[in-house]
Amino acid sequence: YDMEMQIWHFHILRRRSPVMAIFVEAKPGGFNAKFQDLYTDHLDQCQNFRRDLREKGHSTDHLEDPEEYQHLHSFESFVDEPAHGFSVPGDENFDPDQHERELQQDIFNPYHRDYVRNIYFYGYKGSTTDPPCGQWVNWRIIDTPMTVSYTQLFQARNILFNHVSPFCERTSVHKNGSSTRPIQDTFARPVYRCTKLDFDSDVLKGQ
Repeated sequence: YDMEMQIWHFHILRRRSPVMAIFVEAKPGGFNAKFQDLYTDHLDQCQNFRRDLREKGHSTDHLEDPEEYQHLHSFESFVDEPAHGFSVPGDENFDPDQHERELQQDIFNPYHRDYVRNIYFYGYKGSTTDPPCGQWVNWRIIDTPMTVSYTQLFQARNILFNHVSPFCERTSVHKNGSSTRPIQDTFARPVYRCTKLDFDSDVLKGQ
């Protein structure tokens, strides 16, 4: 497939991260309206942010130090990072009313049917796809790919390979036009598949 989208979850008590991976296929007529809305919205936010900095004459010294995140070597240190811009239960200043208002906003829904086209998946226990490659991930590989157009594939690759941070530093770690981790040995870990023989969708249950 041409790309992969990952949706991360964190299970604090089990010290594991269930991760949903959606493969992306570029094809003629594969234009994805929700993908385009997401791309355009984030592009506008980025451009507005940079314009505000230039107009106000601000430096980027007050922004987060990119090296601040280099210490994320364990599950605990990873999930202890603050959720910027969104109140989270358990925070010292958590406001339940504010949290409810945030949930009601028209925000990005990673589970929209244009992204996740099926509820059935392949599963296995593995590791993160980038350093430090921690062994605390439960992978769920959706068995139906998301589709995009070739233009949208180019847009995504342009962001991934040519993105520049507010510090004017390139953020991509791609090599030879790819940012994928080399295929790893399974070490005899089982890979299973969940289909409609294992469980029905909520839609079918309601019929």
